[in-house]
Amino acid sequence: MRKKYLFFDIDGTLATGLTTVMPESGARCLERLRANGHFTAIATGRLQASAAVVAQRYGFTHIVADGGYSLTLDGEVIEMQSLPVTDCVALLDRLERQRVPWAVTLENERVCLTADERYLAVAPSNYFPVTVDPAFDYRGMDKLYKVYIACTPENQGEIDLGGLPTVRYNQDVLFIEPVCKQRGIRRMLDVLGVPDEDVAVFGDGTNDVCMFGQGWLSVAMGNACAALKEKADYITTSVDQDGLWNACRHFGWI
Repeated sequence: MRKKYLFFDIDGTLATGLTTVMPESGARCLERLRANGHFTAIATGRLQASAAVVAQRYGFTHIVADGGYSLTLDGEVIEMQSLPVTDCVALLDRLERQRVPWAVTLENERVCLTADERYLAVAPSNYFPVTVDPAFDYRGMDKLYKVYIACTPENQGEIDLGGLPTVRYNQDVLFIEPVCKQRGIRRMLDVLGVPDEDVAVFGDGTNDVCMFGQGWLSVAMGNACAALKEKADYITTSVDQDGLWNACRHFGWI
């Protein structure tokens, strides 16, 4: 059997919704893939430190995280790039003038930092804990990995985002994070010397669209958004209906 290099999104692909709970059939699928000699990796928008927790739980040692801006190979972080600091500082300046609450993640640590305690009212309860430091001066940042903006979809249009990439996981907070998983996957394939024909990517959300149409086999979950299904080479069943198992059986990898 020819070795395949398989990259999986987390939320809605490996796990049901935002729970990080993997169906039993998904866990069996990963076990069988690895036993058959295939390479399994996570491809996620999550911060590397957050993705690493999920990776450890499910036996992954290879991770494309931060929306393609960080690479972990054999458990070691080999690359991790910041968001563009100048553009993010300019964005925070605009948010300050509009009195829009915000927070940032400055290190590869699962914590948010803000100078505005109003952000606490909208901070997702299932996300990183928030530290409020009124003395924090964002203009002194030399790197950052996430920006969080307290705004609903209805008032998002009032904010000049300066062309920065965005993802929304709930109605209250807009995330500024990279949306170029394909970049991280391509970089990892270059490091490993893997041809495109041996690669498959799995996803369900709008931030997975960038992985599809890259010359790799693309698999959309049955619960995927319409835009992803339109670009998919194959549509499997939903994550909670044995989607991973069914796809990998279909292609003869398990």
